[in-house]
Amino acid sequence: MRLRTVLALVAGLLLASPASAHDHWLEFSPKAAQTGGDLELSLWVGDDFVSEKQKKLEKARIAALRVITSAGTQDLLEDATEGASPLLRYTPKSPGGHLFALERSPVHIRLRARKFNHYLEHEGLSHALEQRRAAAEHLWPGLERYTRYLKAYVQVDGRGDDVSTKILGQRIELVPDRELGTLTSGQKLSFRVLFEGEPLAGLQVEAFVRLGEAARGQLATSDADGRVEYKVEQPGLWLVRTVHMQRCVGCKGADWESFWAGYTFAVG
Repeated sequence: MRLRTVLALVAGLLLASPASAHDHWLEFSPKAAQTGGDLELSLWVGDDFVSEKQKKLEKARIAALRVITSAGTQDLLEDATEGASPLLRYTPKSPGGHLFALERSPVHIRLRARKFNHYLEHEGLSHALEQRRAAAEHLWPGLERYTRYLKAYVQVDGRGDDVSTKILGQRIELVPDRELGTLTSGQKLSFRVLFEGEPLAGLQVEAFVRLGEAARGQLATSDADGRVEYKVEQPGLWLVRTVHMQRCVGCKGADWESFWAGYTFAVG
């Protein structure tokens, strides 16, 4: 009987916690890239910028993989190797900004009602939670379709050229207001959140800086212009991330659809 009670309590705690290891982001190595040198791009999964697992390249799960420079855009998916980990090894051929962009294919998930509700609360998606409660759907499982849009900015030979601020036309995207290559500790940094090309207000957006195996975060809410602002407290690898959710009208097997955005970059 005691064992059953303990198991029931554990199950309740698991249902009450947000989905674990649900975030994705791109990382690159080395942080200071050189023309003609080797550059590795990897995809990680975890939470709060704490890595749990590196993902292998699965072409069926990727809608687009490209790199944008001042010279134009290069498709990287066609020549990528299935099952590769890291995702790819790339050789920069010229100095300047290199903006890597990965778009994942849509995925469907089903979460128990309590777990889905807590996930909405944890991500600041109060509008979706309120709609579920108003329609008495908060007692139903959450049926969701999600898509991820990830960016990673690499400055080659220490030279920036505003590539980091380019708008790529992703369904949801994070766009810095300033060139990231000249960013240093102690300065302010602002990002815009765009959804279908328009500013998205009232969204919870987090910025993390890697501290060894841990990370420190700052939380902000986008204003009417879709902007959030942070203080760059220290050098290192940074991640800005957010998620937007809306009703999935006419979707088969999903009541909700979410759009995840992440942008990684290094501060010297």
